[in-house]
Amino acid sequence: MTKFSPSDSALEGFRITRERPGTILAWSLVYFLGIMVIAMIMVTALGPDFIKFVQKGGLESGDAGAYGAVLRQHQVAFLAIIVISIFLLSVLMGGIYRLALRPSEKGIAHLRLGADELRLTVVNLALFSVGVLFLVLTFGAAKLGGPFGVLVSLALAVAMIWAGVRLLLATPMTFAEHRIAILDSWRLTKGHFWSLFGMTILAIIFYIMVWLLFSIISYATVAIAGGNEAISNPANLAPLAIVAFIATLMVQLLLPILQVVMIYSPLAEAYRELTGAPRG
Repeated sequence: MTKFSPSDSALEGFRITRERPGTILAWSLVYFLGIMVIAMIMVTALGPDFIKFVQKGGLESGDAGAYGAVLRQHQVAFLAIIVISIFLLSVLMGGIYRLALRPSEKGIAHLRLGADELRLTVVNLALFSVGVLFLVLTFGAAKLGGPFGVLVSLALAVAMIWAGVRLLLATPMTFAEHRIAILDSWRLTKGHFWSLFGMTILAIIFYIMVWLLFSIISYATVAIAGGNEAISNPANLAPLAIVAFIATLMVQLLLPILQVVMIYSPLAEAYRELTGAPRG
C-alpha cells in the first residue's frame, strides 16, 4: 500500500504561502472582486424584500422559519448564487492545484477560466449536494427525538465524515487527470481513511493558528492606534489609525484565501504522494 505523510501534506499550505506571497495576495484580490460581484447579484436577484429582511436583522435572528420563507420565495436566485459561489471557489481551487501539480502552466496568478475549472465546479456541486443531503437527513433524524433519533443522527454524522474523507481527493484527481473523478477518489483513498482524516484535522488546526496570529496582530495594531473608534471614521484618521485601518483591511482580505489555501493545498499533495506523481 502506498504511504504518505499526513503532516507533510498538511503543511503544503505553509509552503505555498511562504514561496508565493505575491500569488496569495493576487488570489485575495480576485476573491474580493468575486465576492463583490456575488453581493451585487444577490442584491439584484433577491430584490428589496431580502434587503429589508437583512436590515431588520433577519440573518442574525436564527429564526429557521424566517430563513425558510425567504428561501422558498427566492429559490432560483439562491441556487444561482450557490452555483456562482462554487464556481468562484473552483477557480481558486484550480489555481492552487495548478501551482501544486502543474506549476509550468501559466495564467493570471495561475488562475484560468477553462475546462479544468468547469469540471471542478461540477464535482464541487456534486459534493455540496451530497453534503446537504446528509445534513438534511441528520437534522431530520434528530427531530425524531429519543434514543433512536440520537443514534440515527450519530450514525448519519459518522457516515457523512466517512464519505467526506473517502471523497476528499475527488477535486485534485479531477484536476490532475482532466476528467470527472468522484468515484476514483473512493478507490484511491481505500485504506487511507485515518491518514487523510488526520491530515484534514492538522490542516484545520494550522489554519486556526494562522487565524489567531493574524487576529492578534490586527487587534494589537488597532489597540495601539486608539481602538475601533479611532478607525471607524475614515475621514478623520490619524496617521497611526490609517496604518491600523490598512492592517485590518489586509487581514480581512487575506484570511479567507488563506483558509482556502490551507485546506485545499494539502489535498493536492496527498494526491501526488498517493499516486507517486512527481512534484510539478
